[in-house]
Amino acid sequence: STRLSLSPATMTFLPYPEIPYKIVHTGDIFLLLSLGFAYELVMRIYQHRNERRTTHERKINIHLATLRYEAAKKRALGPSAFVETAKLERAVLATEKESAKLVQDRGARKVRGAKLIKKCNLATNVLILLTYWGVAMVAIDGSRLDDHNNESYDDVITDVERASAFWKGFLFPLSYNGMAYKISQFGIESDMRPSCLGALAVVWAARVTCGEVVDCVMQW
Repeated sequence: STRLSLSPATMTFLPYPEIPYKIVHTGDIFLLLSLGFAYELVMRIYQHRNERRTTHERKINIHLATLRYEAAKKRALGPSAFVETAKLERAVLATEKESAKLVQDRGARKVRGAKLIKKCNLATNVLILLTYWGVAMVAIDGSRLDDHNNESYDDVITDVERASAFWKGFLFPLSYNGMAYKISQFGIESDMRPSCLGALAVVWAARVTCGEVVDCVMQW
C-alpha cells in the first residue's frame, strides 16, 4: 500500500480539501479501472450490434420502399395498368412479411443479448469480489480529519465515524445508493468498511464513466 495525501496547494484546478489516504493500492486501482472501461466498452459494442439493423434488413427496407413507390405509380394509371399493379402489390406484401420477420428476429436477438450481458455482469462481479476479497482499494485515515462539521462538540466522534462521514459526503449519492455500495465492500473487515472502498466500487465507477462517454458519442 502507498500513503498519499493531496493538499490544497497542489490542486490548483481541483480545489478539494486534503484527502488523508491511509491505504491506496495504486496498481490495482489502475488495473481495475482499465478492466472496467474495457469491459463496458465491449458490452456496449455487443449490445449495439444486437440492436441495430443488419445490412440485409436495411436492403429489404429500401427495396420495400421502392416497391411501394412503383405500386403507387402504377395504381395512379388506372385499369390499364391493372396487371402490373397486381404484381407489384403482391411483391409489396411478400417483402413486408420478410421485413416483419427480420424485425422479429432482431427483437429476439436483442433479448438473448441482454440475458447474456446480465450473466456476464454477474460472473464478472463475483470474480472481482472473490479475487479482491477482504482487500480495500482505498482507505481514509479518520484520525487526520477535523470535526468542524460536527454540530455538537460534546459528542465523541471516532476515527471510523469521521472517515465514514467523509466518504458519504465525497461519494454522494453513491454512498446512499442501497445494497450496491454495501455489496462492493463484502469481505472487508467490518470495522474498516465505513472508511474504505472495495474493488467492485472502482470497477463500477469505470463502467459508469465509460457508459456515459459512449452514450455521448452515440448521440453526437
